Amino acid sequence: MRGSTRTSRIAAYVTSATLALSGTVLAATPAEAVTYDPQPANQAASWLEDQLTNGVVHNNQYDFDDLGLTADFALGLAGVPGQDELVTDVVETIEPRAESEWYTSTFEGEVTTYAGSLAKALVLAQEVGSDPTSFGGENLVTKLQNRTAGSAPIAGRIQNLNDDFGDANVIGQAYAVNGLTAAGSSEAKAATNFLLKQQCSNGGFRLNFTTSKTTSAQSCTNNSSAETDVTAIAILQLASQAGTSTVDAAVTRATAWLKSQQRCDGSFGGGTSTEGSNANSTGLVAWALGASPTARQAAGWLRKHQATAADSGNSLASETGAIAYDDLGLANGRADGITVGKEDEWRRATAQAAPGIRWVSTDATPVLSATGPGDYRKAGDAYPVSTTGAAKGTVLCLTGPGASRRVVASGAPWNTTVKLPAGTADRTYTVEDPFGNTDTVVAKVLGRKTLEVSTNKSLARRSRLVTVTIEGLAPREAARIFYKGKQRSSGAASSAGTFSATFYVGTTLGTQQIAGYGKFGSIRQGATTIRVIR
Repeated sequence: MRGSTRTSRIAAYVTSATLALSGTVLAATPAEAVTYDPQPANQAASWLEDQLTNGVVHNNQYDFDDLGLTADFALGLAGVPGQDELVTDVVETIEPRAESEWYTSTFEGEVTTYAGSLAKALVLAQEVGSDPTSFGGENLVTKLQNRTAGSAPIAGRIQNLNDDFGDANVIGQAYAVNGLTAAGSSEAKAATNFLLKQQCSNGGFRLNFTTSKTTSAQSCTNNSSAETDVTAIAILQLASQAGTSTVDAAVTRATAWLKSQQRCDGSFGGGTSTEGSNANSTGLVAWALGASPTARQAAGWLRKHQATAADSGNSLASETGAIAYDDLGLANGRADGITVGKEDEWRRATAQAAPGIRWVSTDATPVLSATGPGDYRKAGDAYPVSTTGAAKGTVLCLTGPGASRRVVASGAPWNTTVKLPAGTADRTYTVEDPFGNTDTVVAKVLGRKTLEVSTNKSLARRSRLVTVTIEGLAPREAARIFYKGKQRSSGAASSAGTFSATFYVGTTLGTQQIAGYGKFGSIRQGATTIRVIR
C-alpha cells in the first residue's frame, strides 16, 4: 500500500491557497478564531466508503462498475482529513482498470481517449504517490501531453481523441493544468495559459471551450457563461501554482466572483442546467474557499441536507453521513430512503460535498438583530435599517416591500437603507443570514392623503369658541391645526386617527380658512372654512 501516511496533495494546495488569499487560517486573532466540527465530514466519508463494492462504485441501476464516479469518490475523500489510506486503496483498485474502463473506450476497433478523465487519472496517481509514468502500465504524462495542442490558436488546450460526441471542457483543462504542473511537463505553461483564457471578465470560468479550433477568439467573452462548479474546480486545481502572479490574480478574481454568487441560505447553484441550490455546487465552493465565512455558511447548508442521527425515525435512518442533492432529494430520501434509482444522485452529491462540509463551525452564531426608527416615516423616503450579530463576511438578505437585496456584511453593525413604497401601512422588512437567524423591523409609513377637517359649527359669532376636528390621521400621528395662517394647536391623534382642538375665532368677520396637517404636511393635509359673524 502506497503513502498511507502521506499528506494529501490536494488538501495541502487548498490550505496553501486559503492562506494566500485570506490569511485567516494562521493569522486569525482570538476573536476571529473559528472551531470546526470534524464529524459531518467524517460521517460523509464513512458513508462513501460503505458505497464501495470491491473497492469501486457499482451502479446497481444499470449494473456496471462506474470508475469515473469512483475517481470522484477518491478526489472528494482526499479533501477530508484522515482519509489517506482509503484514498490510496481506491486509487490502487482503479489503477489496473483505468485505461480500459475509464479514460478510454473502444467501439468497432476505434479507441476514444477522454482527455479530462485522463487528466483526473494523472492527478489521482500523483495524489497517492504512484508513478504517473507507469500507472496501470501506462505513461499518463505522455498520454496527456499528446492530447494537449501544441500550436496557436489553441496551444495548451486538451482534446479528446476520436470523440464524435463532443470534446474535453474547462473542468478537464483544470485537472490537466494541475497534473502537468506537478509532473514538471513542458506543456504545463501553455495549458495554464489556455485555462486562464477561459476566465470571464467577471471572474468566473466558463464550462465549454470555443467550438472552432481555428478562430483566434478562444477566450470567454460572455459573462453569463461563467459557472460556479467550473470556477471552484479551477481554483482548486490552480492552487498548486500559488505564488505565480498571473495565477494569483486569476484566483483572486474567481474567489470574489464565487462569493458574490452565494445565496441567502448559504447555498450555491451551478450552471444553466443546475441553477437551483444543490450540494454539488455548494460543496465544491466550500471546498475551494475553505476556512472562510463563505465556506462556513455553505457548510451550514450542507449539514442541513445531511442524514444524521436526527433521521432515526425516517427512511434515512441507516444512511448517516449521506448528503442530499437538494431540498427535494432530502424530502424524498426521508420518505422513501435512497432508492436504486437515486443512488447515483446521492453518491455524486456526497462525494463533492464531503470536503466542503468539513467547514461546519461549532461556534454559536450571534443572535441577529435588526432595528430601525420607530416613528412614522414618509413614503418614498429612505428608511435606515441597522443589523447587529452578523460577523464580517456574512451573507445577509434583506427582503420586504420594494426591497430584495443580498449583501455581504462589511462589519458590525451592518447599516443600509430601503426606499419606502407609496401608501400608508406598516411595512415589514426581514434580515436573514445563512445560519437560519432572522429578525424583522417594521417601518410605519405615511403616504399621501387628503385629511378631512370639520368644525362643530359653520357659523361662529366673533370672539366665541369653535371646535375643529381632523379625521383620517394614523394612530398617534402628529397633527397641527392652523387658523388664519397661524398655528392654534398641535398634538397626537387618537388611536382612532382623530385630533381635535377648541379655540376662539377672534373678532375678524367673514369667511376664515382652517387647515389641518398630519406629520408630513406636504402630503397629508386638509382644509375647511368657517364664517365669523357679529
